[in-house]
Amino acid sequence: MKIYRNMAVLAVAVAAVFACQPKEDVAFVLDTDTFDVGADGGSANIEVSSPGSWIASANVPWITVSPANGNGSQVCQIIVDSAIVMKGGEAGAVRTGTVTISAENTESRDITVTQQNYGYTITVDDTEVNVPDYTTLSERYFDLKVKSNVMFDVNFVDTEGNEITWIAEAEDNPVLNLNKGDRPRNVTLRFDWNINSRPETRIAEIHFIPVDGQGTPINPAEDLITRIDQVQVTQTSAAAKPENPRAADSAALVAIARALNVWSGGWDTSTRMERWEDVDLWEEGDACPDSLIGRVRNARFFMFNTDDGIPYQVSWLTGIEDLEFYSNENNMLRENINLGEYIVALGGKNSYLKRLTIAAYGLDDDSFPDSFFSQDGEPTFPNLEYLNLSSNNFKEIDPRFNPINFPKLHAFSMRNNQRRLVYDLHNATTSGKQFAEENGGLYLENMNEDNTDNGGGGFPMRFLKWDNLDTLELSLNYLEGSLPTDAQVRAYLGCSDWKSTDAPVPFVQNGETLTLTIADSIVRKDASAQVKQAAYDAFDALQVPKVLPKLRVFSLNYNRLSGSLSPGLDDDGRPIDNPTGDTYRWLMFHPLMDWWEPSTFIFNQEGTDSEGNSARFTDVPLDMDYYYGIYTNKKFAD
Repeated sequence: MKIYRNMAVLAVAVAAVFACQPKEDVAFVLDTDTFDVGADGGSANIEVSSPGSWIASANVPWITVSPANGNGSQVCQIIVDSAIVMKGGEAGAVRTGTVTISAENTESRDITVTQQNYGYTITVDDTEVNVPDYTTLSERYFDLKVKSNVMFDVNFVDTEGNEITWIAEAEDNPVLNLNKGDRPRNVTLRFDWNINSRPETRIAEIHFIPVDGQGTPINPAEDLITRIDQVQVTQTSAAAKPENPRAADSAALVAIARALNVWSGGWDTSTRMERWEDVDLWEEGDACPDSLIGRVRNARFFMFNTDDGIPYQVSWLTGIEDLEFYSNENNMLRENINLGEYIVALGGKNSYLKRLTIAAYGLDDDSFPDSFFSQDGEPTFPNLEYLNLSSNNFKEIDPRFNPINFPKLHAFSMRNNQRRLVYDLHNATTSGKQFAEENGGLYLENMNEDNTDNGGGGFPMRFLKWDNLDTLELSLNYLEGSLPTDAQVRAYLGCSDWKSTDAPVPFVQNGETLTLTIADSIVRKDASAQVKQAAYDAFDALQVPKVLPKLRVFSLNYNRLSGSLSPGLDDDGRPIDNPTGDTYRWLMFHPLMDWWEPSTFIFNQEGTDSEGNSARFTDVPLDMDYYYGIYTNKKFAD
């Protein structure tokens, strides 16, 4: 057995020796003499038949051969790098190289390698994207992985080519870095999308447009384009509005609470709407059409967390009279909140909306759509009576808040629009527009020429023209400078003075319309004719400019206002006839001043203004005796 085993081993060894030796009858040939490859590069296997050893080489650096040498017949691989230039230039559409395989007998064979240069290439991993009609703002986006060798712009159109706005590039998208010549590079782009409030699916197309270094579209010829993808985005339809108005109201409240991330979680739909907290319904006996009975009259959304505007379902609350959104988490840090168009649907000449509060929401000067103020030359909210925009981040008061756009508005509040408290404006780290941008507080009103050129400092002079206001609240902002004098008020308004013979002035208190009669305020009705006439003459001699005749609530406290508020008194505290210095009787002798609680809500300022002046008023009487010396028949406000 041992002899046979040794003979087998010997036979294998002999066979191996003869197999390693080249065969004289094997021809030196290759299985191909060409290799065509795309711009991205690639590889190809080449079968080499040779009776002996051979060596492979390439005449260009972008081609390599592995292995670079061999003995006898075997397979080698040609590897081609990606192209580095674009078609259409001096390099032309292709580049070529040669792989030469030389045998030991000096024979050689060539393989011609032809590579396409790059055309314009913009490819996207996913060319079809589906998004829902709604999700929270933080999740309202999708990402696309784009590979491109050219800078590009992005256009958003519908299926008919019309521009659309419900998709947009994220503001912080990276810039494509073409650091490898004309080789395509990768970039991941984020796209934001808006809520679909319509009960039908909508489709958008994302078009990538090649541009040059200056952003000008290139419009390359077809033969210079390798591939430019488009992306189709399909968004599902929104839930349809229930046909029953009461059901629509209920669905709207629940959906809005969900969209705003109300801390309480919203309302329990297993209980009747009549029992929902912060919701009131129209009832029998209310002054409303029968069609409103059982529908939502008042609703309050309190303590929530959103970077979004008011959800589209608000447009379903067509019977609402009082609507309140209050206390968005970290509202002073919010930026770029767009209120949205949907609330505009509650307007119109037949609107029931009378009271609107959007407070502590995080709104700023760019939050309101144009349609919030007017549409087709008509006020959007002609029946609105009360508007509270306090505790937001406004840098100024939009001039479109005026009696033309809000003809029935009698209460306007913009208290506390400070993003943060800066006690000393003079030593603040920023100033001017930069300070306003960082700190809000209506600070740009201090640079408004309509105010500064007419003696108002930062006080918004245009509000003195709004005769229908009974409430104006501007406390806790960064208004600075002095208030206008009587002479400046007259020049600005061209107004007349209050007279003892003035007709009664109506005003609203707790929903009840009352009247103010000057004659009854300055003397008792049962006084003698002589006493009455003396009181009338004394009042008329004051020459008090007639401003904001219905104003029952007025607050300016905790701003940075300063300067005199002299009512023009003598040393005994009595009014002087025809005083020579500046007076502020429009304020200090206003017939409704006693309702303002001025020591708290007018005179009480704080901090230092931007000029380093202490924020306080001077020449303010210690008490109201001077005032009640004129309005002898007045009573303190209840």
